[in-house]
Amino acid sequence: MVLTTDPFTRALACAAISPGLRSILVFDAAPETLRLATQTTAQMLEVVTGHQVVPVTLGTFEAEDDLWGSWGLGSELELLQWKLGLLTGGQKKSPLRLVMIPDLTKLSLAAARACVVLMGADVAHLERHGQHEQWQPNLCWLAGCASDEVGMVSPHLLDRFALRLSGLVNKNTTREAEIRELLDERKLENETTPEPLSKEIYQILQTAVQQYPKITDEALARIFNYTASQVYWHRREITLARLSLAIARLDGAAEITVEHVNTAARIIGLRPIAQQIDELSKVPAPPVTPLPEPPKPDEVKPPPLYSLPDQSNVSASSEPIYESDTPQQLEPTIVYHPVNPYPEDKAPIEREAASLRLPIRRFRSKTSAYGSIIGVEKAKNLQDLALVRTLLEAAKFQAFRQQSTANAQRRLALRVTDFHSYRRAPVAEQMLTLVMDYTCLRECNWRQGLLPYLSWAYVERASICLIQVGVAKNIYDSRKYVAGKTKVSPEELRAERILARNILVPRIAAGIEAESGKATPLAHGLDLALQTLRHALQHGRSKVQQALLVVISDGRGNVPLEASRAGKIKLPVGSEGVKNALQIAERIRDLKGVKTVLLNPQPKEYTELPLELANALGAAMVAIPLFEAVEVE
Repeated sequence: MVLTTDPFTRALACAAISPGLRSILVFDAAPETLRLATQTTAQMLEVVTGHQVVPVTLGTFEAEDDLWGSWGLGSELELLQWKLGLLTGGQKKSPLRLVMIPDLTKLSLAAARACVVLMGADVAHLERHGQHEQWQPNLCWLAGCASDEVGMVSPHLLDRFALRLSGLVNKNTTREAEIRELLDERKLENETTPEPLSKEIYQILQTAVQQYPKITDEALARIFNYTASQVYWHRREITLARLSLAIARLDGAAEITVEHVNTAARIIGLRPIAQQIDELSKVPAPPVTPLPEPPKPDEVKPPPLYSLPDQSNVSASSEPIYESDTPQQLEPTIVYHPVNPYPEDKAPIEREAASLRLPIRRFRSKTSAYGSIIGVEKAKNLQDLALVRTLLEAAKFQAFRQQSTANAQRRLALRVTDFHSYRRAPVAEQMLTLVMDYTCLRECNWRQGLLPYLSWAYVERASICLIQVGVAKNIYDSRKYVAGKTKVSPEELRAERILARNILVPRIAAGIEAESGKATPLAHGLDLALQTLRHALQHGRSKVQQALLVVISDGRGNVPLEASRAGKIKLPVGSEGVKNALQIAERIRDLKGVKTVLLNPQPKEYTELPLELANALGAAMVAIPLFEAVEVE
């Protein structure tokens, strides 16, 4: 029987008969696997509910109007009609909706906030565009996510998914055979679809809905035995209990036994306490084993029902051993679950702070209208008007307004209350421009000095521009440009600029940790910073209201600006590179809305150059601690 040999399908059947488990998160599932799982779940839900299931897909572009509903043009008898949203399933007797999210990390902010509100909720309220609705959500959720990218998702959203499964299945075919199978034209013509449910599964699902088993004290103790060693959220214990109940209903049992709990834990990937402690213990054994102490007279041994066999020889990837009088009756193991069903507990944080909340706007421009449109709102002024929404609002009251006003030409009558403007996603209003001279960082603790400014950019969600000065290049052509006795490529004579939306972009972290090169085009780096700041602050209707310029340099620029632009250097250089850098720094000082900070690496030679550069920039100078000073402390 499929429901007894396939843990993945059995878990979907449990979710179909138990509304509390209808929020499923599948890790590391291929798109084809997730699609087939969605179709199989839809078939089971139709058997359980007796009604057709409406599929819904959420991606990266859904806005508030798409999710919750909006006014739209209706028929000739009714000019305007309220259109239900994608997530208002159950409202006004609409059928159950199966919501499929292909990639949870790319879900739009509006959709993520809606998922947190609706998942597991007993009642939903809608106060939008004059609508006052209250209904019981009738939704089933099925989402996919890569286990190594779970740190990008808000923990509040992950906590709403009750059932955790995995799309990884052991394969007996090679990669070459899979590619040949995909290239088979005969298989491309027929799209893969799940097999219809058999009569036996159909009867099992219908019978399971009518079953109401009771939980035993032993089963309840075993549930806590899986979650007692770590601080779990309460939803996880409730999920294990609900899954055990669903398995007992599928088996037609009158009571929930310990074996049902073990089966539920094996499906989602939970391990017994004994195995968890054994894996977490990393302390090596002492050379001499001490003699065990004799047991105390009043010591009470735990009942054998709660004890587990010795698993010291069981590897982390092997299947846990459960106690049973008839071990041969256990179902065959198919690897469908990850080692850890809750990888967010140990995953590195890659999301923004307060990722489900819009950032606080410190500056507000009255004329700019930037950012993607996420909805509409009542207009506070005549800027960025939503014309279609305004006309639809006015059209609702035309029959009344035409009767109450003398309007012979039957023109559209507008009122102040009709005007709506767009609601837009916030854009970065602050910017961090970082100019790093990699040739002066060897003897100072520059990471400690730079950390406060990177933290500021993270908290404020500022955009970032990294300008690399003196970074190593691995690209060389046949021509070699020689400065003294050092070979320098044309690429190293120029600075490089990296633009990113925020500090979390991986390219920024890799760029900050780059290696130093053989030349210092400081003048070209400051020139790139000048161009970037001008474009951000003065180009059209400005988006960036404040910029922070952080320069890490000892002021020793040995490449003139003309040499950087031409890609070749003429000897002797002299102090021309330093003079060019100071001239550009004075032009940066004249920019409005720019706060400049110079991090001084405290060079042993030419100690006056950082001070001259700070004066030219009009910057506050902060000394970077040297490694010797850090070691003494």
